[in-house]
Amino acid sequence: MIRIRQVRLIDDSGAMVGVVDTEIARQMAWEKGLDLVEVSPEARPPVCKVMDYGKFLYTLKKKEHESKKKQKKVETKEIRLRPKIADHDVGYKAKQARDFLLDGDQVQVTMLFRGREMSHMDVARVVMDAFIVKLADISKVDRAPKMEGRRLSLLLRSTVPPKQIESRRQAAEDAEGHEPKKHSKQHDAGSGAPVEPTGNAPHATDHAATNHQPLNQDKTAQKTESVQANGPAGQPPSSAASTP
Repeated sequence: MIRIRQVRLIDDSGAMVGVVDTEIARQMAWEKGLDLVEVSPEARPPVCKVMDYGKFLYTLKKKEHESKKKQKKVETKEIRLRPKIADHDVGYKAKQARDFLLDGDQVQVTMLFRGREMSHMDVARVVMDAFIVKLADISKVDRAPKMEGRRLSLLLRSTVPPKQIESRRQAAEDAEGHEPKKHSKQHDAGSGAPVEPTGNAPHATDHAATNHQPLNQDKTAQKTESVQANGPAGQPPSSAASTP
């Protein structure tokens, strides 16, 4: 509720009307079916604008959502090293850390010690310094090396410009969107022909059952011929089968 007597009014088209009474400004907004919104309450007189207040709130919320969507939460990735690590492994770990830094993340480098390795702190410092030098073009030390128990750790912060990080992230999203879909059909390794689905397995069982049917019929026929030749049980064979 605007309680002051006069306001500096801006109409719905953005044109400056000037200082008018609050009731006149409210009447002008009512005639256009809009609202009288105080946009600069600290000015004297306060600045008010004729607008659709609901639409204004929706546009403001949409802008905040878009800005939050573009912002990426900075994550802390960890790279672990050992005092006796090989040069090849140091290069591989540095490549991983470089990818993290190019994405805008922080990298915590941790040197792990076991047994008597604690007595060779100078070797660990040399490995740690060499690792920092490999990433000096895109990072800087945000927290100096510090011992925590059997761990020597430091934190690297990315110095890559935000525009470059955003373009890299957008390129990665575009690459994921254009990946070809894998075919669901499987092919035989020898002939390259598609393999039939396993749903036809019951037909193989039915086929095996029908293969046994002629065998049963043959056994029944043999038994019938034997009975006809020898006669029923307990009776002598027929005279046709006996010798003269």
